[in-house]
Amino acid sequence: MTSTAALSAEQVTKAFGDALALKAVDFTCKAGEVHALLGENGAGKSTLVKILTGAMEPDSGKIVVNGKSHHFRSPLEAQVAGIGVVYQDFQLFPRLTVAENICAASVGDVSRGGFLSRRRMNAKAAGILANFGIEVDPQREVRSLDAAERKLVEISRALQTDPEYLFLDEPTAALEPKETHRLLAMIDRLRTHGKGIILVTHRLQEISEVADRATALRDGEYAGTLDRSQFSREALSELVVGRSVEEHRGPSHAPGEVRMHLSGLTLRDDSPEIDISVRERELVAVVGLIGSGVPSIMKVAGGAVATPKGASILLDGAEIEFRSPADAQKRGIGFVSDDRKAQGIVPLRSAAENIALPSLKRFGGPFVHRNAFRSAALGCQQTFDIRWTSPDQPVGSLSGGNQQKVVLSRWQVRESTFLVIQEPSQGVDIGARLQIHDYLVDYAKSGGSVFFSSSDLDEVRDIAHRIYVVHAGEIVAEFVNNSENPVTRSQLAQAMAAMIDRDEKQGVSND
Repeated sequence: MTSTAALSAEQVTKAFGDALALKAVDFTCKAGEVHALLGENGAGKSTLVKILTGAMEPDSGKIVVNGKSHHFRSPLEAQVAGIGVVYQDFQLFPRLTVAENICAASVGDVSRGGFLSRRRMNAKAAGILANFGIEVDPQREVRSLDAAERKLVEISRALQTDPEYLFLDEPTAALEPKETHRLLAMIDRLRTHGKGIILVTHRLQEISEVADRATALRDGEYAGTLDRSQFSREALSELVVGRSVEEHRGPSHAPGEVRMHLSGLTLRDDSPEIDISVRERELVAVVGLIGSGVPSIMKVAGGAVATPKGASILLDGAEIEFRSPADAQKRGIGFVSDDRKAQGIVPLRSAAENIALPSLKRFGGPFVHRNAFRSAALGCQQTFDIRWTSPDQPVGSLSGGNQQKVVLSRWQVRESTFLVIQEPSQGVDIGARLQIHDYLVDYAKSGGSVFFSSSDLDEVRDIAHRIYVVHAGEIVAEFVNNSENPVTRSQLAQAMAAMIDRDEKQGVSND
């Protein structure tokens, strides 16, 4: 019997041609709870969300909202029934104000005599923001906000219709730890207001912090539900992937001699020089809050930017200078950007072509042998378990996890011996994350070097030998991390928080 205060999918089935995306799936979110929806890419999460929010119609089954059956034919019908949604990618107008973005879909409510009343619009937006404890000026332009503030504005826009149930699709995917904490606190406040929150996420730590229950889909079918008392990283991972999984929690193999030594790099006029080393067979991580300078360090080390004046890079004992990414590639360095869509892939080209991009000369230069592309791509498919219909599939149509595997594959084909990676598993599902981690650890074991940055502290703890903490352009801490003495989340968080407290006491801005 369906609870009257709940949003439910009952025996929902959806097929696309011969492919069954959902098979008799049941899912229920109660009012006043946070229910995490989990699953690997292709498990059926997106299809279920689209059906429950009116963007897609099921082939069979029904949707029940507070005891009443519905058959949504549009998102507007779902909205009228009390359902809202906030998607992963930002969908705001950057040059409009916060209030204009929040009230964009309800201009009639803030108009008088047919004319828009900015006073009423600002007041309505301010009321929504204040009601949920969001401290953002409604008259600020959205382009001036940080990532967390923009996500909170998107949630506020969804809340202006006062939905009873709200879907949040990967809301923290682009956020660093401090911003993530703010957003999770917001979700907790929504729960206390009686909202039912369906949280779609790949980050297991967030589920443990804020969710009441977690349900996983696997291959389009219901895989099970865990209550909060049953949460653990191991239990949640097993629920998603369907097997027992092991986290590395610090690599077990020993590193060798120093391969890269980066020194003399100054990120701010008033900050000390950066001094970082990476050894053969070693995985080294850099963490820091937004504005810390971490991206600049990674781009210099990976040759994504020209070596700055005064900075020194020693690679295998020889001093080198990068003038372009090609210089780094010739030295055996592969760089993976955190902006996969803009700088990592060519979305309309095939997966095989994307994999071959840095190695075109090896495939015949201007007389490209496309069969060789495909052969190399199929070899990478075996290594990374890339899910595609064929290597000729446009890479932009693949899931985020499979796109990331394609980007990593190109450096395997290139036979790079040193990887510089920003956010190795950003936006990928739990299964793909584990596969990427396994690959990077095996790559280091076999003699490679991995220098990476990550906003996911668990990822850092899982695979890094050493961890540098950067704040305001300065290395403020260095931790050795191994299976015998693993670094804790609190140690890393405290190292970052301590510097924020210091700056606040001294009146220092981090902007």
